[in-house]
Amino acid sequence: MSTRKISCSRNIAVVVLVSVAQTGCFDDTPDTGPVQTVDWYKAHDDERKVTLETCGNNPGALQDTPNCINALQAERALSSGEPFELDLSSLKSEENS
Repeated sequence: MSTRKISCSRNIAVVVLVSVAQTGCFDDTPDTGPVQTVDWYKAHDDERKVTLETCGNNPGALQDTPNCINALQAERALSSGEPFELDLSSLKSEENS
């Protein structure tokens, strides 16, 4: 009878291969529901506010998710407003006095 010895490096290789193969089996990304567009968030105020609150409560896990990004972009677009011109004519007349 002959006994086969399995080398330590072969055991390590098997463990590494099994570990690498199993990493693809688990998806640890948070489920944030269907991805909504920026335009959708602009049209749905309540959902945008809820999404922004959820993202703000867990930014480490959620800030890079599509819904958080789209809700934030919609909020920025809606809050930017229209630019306005300053009337500086009153300042110029005071300087000349």
